[in-house]
Amino acid sequence: MESEHSTHDTTSLPAKVLTVAGSADRELALFSDTLSHRLWGSVEFCDIVRTLVIRHERNRVRVLVRQPEQVLADGAHRLIELARQIPSRIQLRGAVAPADVIREEWLIADRRGVVQRHDTAGDQAVARPDDPGRASALLARFNTYWAHGSRSREFDELRL
Repeated sequence: MESEHSTHDTTSLPAKVLTVAGSADRELALFSDTLSHRLWGSVEFCDIVRTLVIRHERNRVRVLVRQPEQVLADGAHRLIELARQIPSRIQLRGAVAPADVIREEWLIADRRGVVQRHDTAGDQAVARPDDPGRASALLARFNTYWAHGSRSREFDELRL
């Protein structure tokens, strides 16, 4: 069985994110600490998101952020700008308890692909484009946190 923190995987974290995000046909669910510009604000990632949501009217991206105030403090963000342009298909919420203290991050693509970082301070991540078991478990957590998430004051100020 493959180790979760395999030392043999030399693929960069941004490349893992792009691979899994690019595998989505219908939906992305992202739980993030502060929406790192490097991962979630890159031109490549935002192009994948844009392509996904304009491909079909039912496609969507949901983003739950643990520290929305930090996103704005870091300046303009491509993903936030994209959500402004396509608010019906890219939705943002701030995390509330208990999700507001979780120190990990994950991206789920179509209930099958996943990138999961157990520590947002480092670049170690499990990335699997086809792991429906792990993706389903994380999506169940995400959906619970999403249901309790709030339109954060910071995102409301952006009129999203």
